[in-house]
Amino acid sequence: MTSRAVFVTATENEPRRDGKPVVVGGILDHLCDRLGPDAVHLVLIGRTDVERPPVPYHRHVLPKPGTRQQVTAVLRRVVLPPRHPLQEAVLYSPRIRDALRRLLAEIDADLEIWDTVRTGQYAPDMPRRRRVLYVDDLFSERYAAMLRDLDGESGANPGGEFQKLLPGPARRLLASPRVHRPLLRLERDLVARSEVRQPHWFDRSLLISAEETALLRGRTDAPHVETLPPLLRDPGRLARGAVGEPRFTFLGGFDYAPNLQGLDWFLTHCRDDVLATLPQVGIDVVGAGTDRGLDAARPWGDRVRFHGWVDDLDAVLGGSAALLSPLRTGSGVKIKVLEALARGLPVVATPAGVRGVEATDETGCLVADDAAGLAKAMATACDPAVNARLSDAARAAWDAHYAADVVRRRYDEVFSLA
Repeated sequence: MTSRAVFVTATENEPRRDGKPVVVGGILDHLCDRLGPDAVHLVLIGRTDVERPPVPYHRHVLPKPGTRQQVTAVLRRVVLPPRHPLQEAVLYSPRIRDALRRLLAEIDADLEIWDTVRTGQYAPDMPRRRRVLYVDDLFSERYAAMLRDLDGESGANPGGEFQKLLPGPARRLLASPRVHRPLLRLERDLVARSEVRQPHWFDRSLLISAEETALLRGRTDAPHVETLPPLLRDPGRLARGAVGEPRFTFLGGFDYAPNLQGLDWFLTHCRDDVLATLPQVGIDVVGAGTDRGLDAARPWGDRVRFHGWVDDLDAVLGGSAALLSPLRTGSGVKIKVLEALARGLPVVATPAGVRGVEATDETGCLVADDAAGLAKAMATACDPAVNARLSDAARAAWDAHYAADVVRRRYDEVFSLA
């Protein structure tokens, strides 16, 4: 039975504005509920010169490596054998290793949760305790999908979450297609090796997607590779009347390449089909950085509105016929899709836009992979009777698979809290 837990991460988990902080926050909330806040510790490898909001648990911040340390680590750990992924190398330093060893000995937790292979790389250098690796997504699958689908026209930076660990000049260099294409190929191959190797160091390895759990089980003979659904705050079902105007909401920050690339593809390639089917369509684009707009939206005129971050998301979603998720690539489970299901809001998406979710009209989702199919799905979602049925199905899917009582039972089992 767990009595004290520590979560080791390099992700800023507050405020909870997007997918990863929401998932990490849910784990920490559950640990606090079951063990009490005083028995829960967060070790964050990050900046030490910023103010962070107060949290109920203990937060310990270890300074992330400086630019010189990162360059040295890349040369030693990426260029020279045995080779490690870039996202591990930029987070590695002997100083952090030694500080982690001292801090974890002081905390003396009987459960350690290590967040992705970025921090998991340190686990073999620590005294042996009960350890869980929160794999999150398979980064190798994400990079492989980007290489297949990313056309480089949207200006999207493919570095993902780990680019925030890089110094400014490296982030700008990574934005160049001449750099990020070969780098993605290298990172895909190196991180795939870590994903196979690291689960052997842990008692359990957890992924957010059942589909990717099956993939990793097929690649490694490590025991206890399992699925851990996200624990989300229930936003409550939207008070929605009958569908009026054909409005849709695209939700996702532009700092995540698949969001930017997916919307760019939709606006560029689906305009004729959508307007032929729904001439009065309106699309609200919401998320961090979306207020800068996209060139591909100009031919749509005022049918596409870019809002940036909004404080009252329900005010936007309440007037929508459906969430629009036309992603072309990505991995894991889309938190925005789960939150739409919780609100009883139907979803119109490409297969990548609902990856990790059992997406059919029986779960409130209409899925198509081309312009004509998406236009048809959008028109279908605007039928009041169909929309009401999809809305009921969406909320029922949430209640069955993602409601707090369902997910908490799984957390109790995985983390030995019951």
